[in-house]
Amino acid sequence: MRILGAIISTVVLLVVELILTILVYTALNVYSFEFFGELVRFAGGVLDALAGLVERFFSGSSSTAYASLFGELGPKSMLLLLIGLAVAAIVRLLTSLIRALTRG
Repeated sequence: MRILGAIISTVVLLVVELILTILVYTALNVYSFEFFGELVRFAGGVLDALAGLVERFFSGSSSTAYASLFGELGPKSMLLLLIGLAVAAIVRLLTSLIRALTRG
């Protein structure tokens, strides 16, 4: 029974994180277009830095990485990934804090 509860809670967290990520991304794009543009520029820099790391450490596989991963990702896609990571971290932190407060 605990396994089923763990699976259900994980799926619920995933859906909540997905919805919140889309809402944050959309709200930034609609309500704060200047800041959104700065974030897209930052995400492009992160993407370029990751591409540089792949090229440096995995030079034999860099063509494959560009053909499969970096060729598909753009700055907006990278921004969406970064926002998703931040939202997931915040949601999981809040969930852990609530659980700790209710148990203790």
